[in-house]
Amino acid sequence: MPWELASPSEDTLVRWIETSLATGAHRLARGYQGQTLLYADGPVRLVIKAPAGRGLVKWLSRLMLRQESRVYEHLKDFPGAPRCYGLLRGRYLVLEHVAGVSMRHAEIADRGAFFAALLELIEQLHARGIAHSDLQKKENLLVADGGRPCLLDYGAAVIHKPGFAPFNHLRYRFAARLDFNQWAKLKYRGRFADMTESDRVYYRRSALEKLARGLKRLYRRIRGWFRPA
Repeated sequence: MPWELASPSEDTLVRWIETSLATGAHRLARGYQGQTLLYADGPVRLVIKAPAGRGLVKWLSRLMLRQESRVYEHLKDFPGAPRCYGLLRGRYLVLEHVAGVSMRHAEIADRGAFFAALLELIEQLHARGIAHSDLQKKENLLVADGGRPCLLDYGAAVIHKPGFAPFNHLRYRFAARLDFNQWAKLKYRGRFADMTESDRVYYRRSALEKLARGLKRLYRRIRGWFRPA
């Protein structure tokens, strides 16, 4: 993805990023993909994702950022994602900063309207051949200004490949199913007995999800056996 920003310049932003990484300043978060920084200079506010670690870990982190950059190439003019300004020097992913509150901490005034809008975004995302697959993390879902949803962090997203690509198509179908299941879990906060008939068509647990749920229950039961009386 070509570099799209005129200001700040590439050199200015690279110096700022490298200084921030060295000092630990301006850090928003740190995860398996690397570090996330917030650049703010007057009206210009950017989110920069930088690889972290050393050796193989850093190489893998860069690889994941390049993959995320490819996802953003499919999301131009998509209303539910930050704008991507490019992969700076092949290693720093530069994104628009979207004002809002993480769903983990947000108060949603009209949940019906919010989740209807979120469902529409997921369907539009799939129409572009992208499945997010990581919406269970509430930090990846922003309640933006005006109460609209915005989907963040496409590091685990799957791009549907055309032609004969059976493994990719299997991964994509699984990831797309996860998107709908996670939408339903978020909307109903896990209270599936409250789910409407019209929403039930979007919730179908995969075999892998059923296995994970069963293992989780087994783990809790075993842990309970060893608790002191």
